[in-house]
Amino acid sequence: MQALTLQQLFGESASQTATELVIKKADLVAVGFTPAASNKAEQLVVAIILYALSNFQGYLTDENGNKITDENNTPIGYDNRQLYELLEIFRWDAYAKERNGNVYLTETIILESYVQTD
Repeated sequence: MQALTLQQLFGESASQTATELVIKKADLVAVGFTPAASNKAEQLVVAIILYALSNFQGYLTDENGNKITDENNTPIGYDNRQLYELLEIFRWDAYAKERNGNVYLTETIILESYVQTD
């Protein structure tokens, strides 16, 4: 099993010091995030989780972000959950939900953290 890097969880430009964790909003664009000076906290945490999720589970895409499919037009997926030692993230379910008169696609994502208890 391997350890995840800062870049795998927070983006290519992520860095840290003894007192700071720096995450560049531009690195999160790959998961549909739109950087702005007024991004809400909820938008930021979801973008970080979706970015991290891409290291665990997803679909192969071409350079334009289109899903690559097999001969039956089924997207080709990958599942790397078992590769990492202390964290596992995966999609559980997706469904449509109405809220405030708008319909949203809601995805349930499970995060599991492992800690030795010896």
